[in-house]
Amino acid sequence: MSPSPPSSSSHVETLLSLKRRIAALEELNAELRTPAERKSNSQVLEGRVIRRLVCLTERVEDLVSEFDRRTTLGTTDGSDAEVFESSNTIENRRYRSYKKLVIWCPSVRMLIQSSAESSELAGICNKLNRSADAARGDDTTSLKFAVASWLMQTSPTPNPIISNRDKSCRGFRHDTTGKLLCPVDYNWDDAVVREAIRNYHPDYRVTSYSWPSYLYRDGHYDTKNPTKGLFKGELLVKAVKHIFTSPTSAENTSGFLSSCDFPKRRRTTGERRTRCDVAGLLRMKSIQPRAIAYTAVQLRFALSSAGSWRIMDDDFDQEEFYHNIVDYFELCPSTEAAKEVENLLLWWNQQVFGRRNVSEYRPQKTERLSVAMTSTAR
Repeated sequence: MSPSPPSSSSHVETLLSLKRRIAALEELNAELRTPAERKSNSQVLEGRVIRRLVCLTERVEDLVSEFDRRTTLGTTDGSDAEVFESSNTIENRRYRSYKKLVIWCPSVRMLIQSSAESSELAGICNKLNRSADAARGDDTTSLKFAVASWLMQTSPTPNPIISNRDKSCRGFRHDTTGKLLCPVDYNWDDAVVREAIRNYHPDYRVTSYSWPSYLYRDGHYDTKNPTKGLFKGELLVKAVKHIFTSPTSAENTSGFLSSCDFPKRRRTTGERRTRCDVAGLLRMKSIQPRAIAYTAVQLRFALSSAGSWRIMDDDFDQEEFYHNIVDYFELCPSTEAAKEVENLLLWWNQQVFGRRNVSEYRPQKTERLSVAMTSTAR
């Protein structure tokens, strides 16, 4: 008599047993990973924050050196380093970037507070720098394609077409990208002005001392109210969303996004969870001025005809442009200007995050609400 075939229930039990065994082995494998490996992965992720939220070009070791320089002026623990203001603009900018660095890269802060050898610090700085530059390169490549796609969707359609691969016909050589790059101090619609810019006429130089029109809403600059519409350009908003939330979210320009507007990628075989967007990976729950400045530089490069990344684009200094934007947000000359920036950042948060993270970017002043008031009155 032949043996009876195994029942379907035994197959299910065997399969479940194997799955449990695989899960146990995966957990064991995770536990066996060395602390050094986990730290290395963390440093790679932190490095990708640096260009986006800390500084455009500075090396990590230079930022740390500026902190060390200030602490040696008269403090021992660095707590009073801020009071030693320098008359050197570069040094002050570098120290402000250092303060952002220790916020967004906790491993650097812990390393500085430890008794790590200089060789170890140099190795970690090198790894952070490589990761930072790699992230900038990824964003540069991604925006190169995205910007071409966005512009080709406008009406009327740009002529000649804007290639998503060859940038040689972008910049001031093309009327569409040229108008977006044109300093708001000049009138691109004037044929004489266009020709002067293209021929590098000294009276129509394109430098970082003028805001490019793509920073303004509808490209409109009001000489009587120069801050009106500044940093509200549609293409700039698209680029920030493209880098920090998702390429799909960049297509929604109406603002006030709900969580449903952030598409979830379907899991593929072997994935345990849905991938976070860049803002989530960087732990950025509200828009940061340096994220806007970084994206503005990336967008300008994407619109230009430059084939490779560089700080100087003819007479235009990308790094100075970056710092002009950062200073606008971070160095407000008056309480009125600070309030204007606060409202601008609220507008940006509504555009980028919508209802998501609202408690982070506009926390309630609970001490003025009814629960606190009734408690005080008792």
